[in-house]
Amino acid sequence: MIYLLIVIVIILVMPIKVVAARDDVRGDVDIFFTKIFDLRLDFDQLVRRLFAERGDPERVTARSILLSIGYYRQAKNIIGTTTRMIKIKKLTFIIKTKSGSLEADTWGYVFSWIAIGYFRDYVHRNFRAVENEYYNHQVAAANKINFECHFNVRQAYILLALIRHFKDIPKIIKFMKKGKKVYG
Repeated sequence: MIYLLIVIVIILVMPIKVVAARDDVRGDVDIFFTKIFDLRLDFDQLVRRLFAERGDPERVTARSILLSIGYYRQAKNIIGTTTRMIKIKKLTFIIKTKSGSLEADTWGYVFSWIAIGYFRDYVHRNFRAVENEYYNHQVAAANKINFECHFNVRQAYILLALIRHFKDIPKIIKFMKKGKKVYG
């Protein structure tokens, strides 16, 4: 019995490395269980399905995106409490804007750095700490955002957030059931 308790504590405290990357070539969200298990989960299919229609996982509509945003709004207290316990190891955020003329490049540069400033403020406000961060603006052939984020999360953080906001769980379940009736 004591061994089972020790295993449960180890699993709850074991760090899970999450790597989210979006660049010109790939868009991945990977989860690594690296301390005890040598296991890698490719999470990007699940993220894509979060914003897709229920019957067709390849079809993303405005209605499905709004429903996913509704799920996030219902669970924002739990997610916010969890993220305030997480330290980001590496953060790269690059905005690439299309080059048209000198005036358009100038406005793109100014608005990109304003957006980067808002993004940086949001990250520093919602996460415990950011160790290695890099922000930039580049002129490119198309408008794109390159993003890479590495952080460790522990299952204990999520469990503590669920315990702290226990009253939100029935509201989330009720919203999800309502979404099934309305949404399909």
